[in-house]
Amino acid sequence: MGWVLEVAKMFLYLSFPVGIFHYVNQPAYFDKWVIQAKKEHFPIQSKQVYEEMDDFIHNLNAKIEKKHLDSMERQSNKNKQ
Repeated sequence: MGWVLEVAKMFLYLSFPVGIFHYVNQPAYFDKWVIQAKKEHFPIQSKQVYEEMDDFIHNLNAKIEKKHLDSMERQSNKNKQ
């Protein structure tokens, strides 16, 4: 009885992940759940939204770079004196 139980447990340990992997990777499942969830959570945005985000990122990076350059310039002036 001992080895039969071990074989049955090993079969379950191996077949369960393989079965789930097979089910989840079916194209119908992908279309039904994944694409639908993507559309709900990440709606399609207009080009204007992308441009606004790019402008915001550019301005933020410019402000950070200016802050770093000012800090380096003050440090340089301090070292010269």
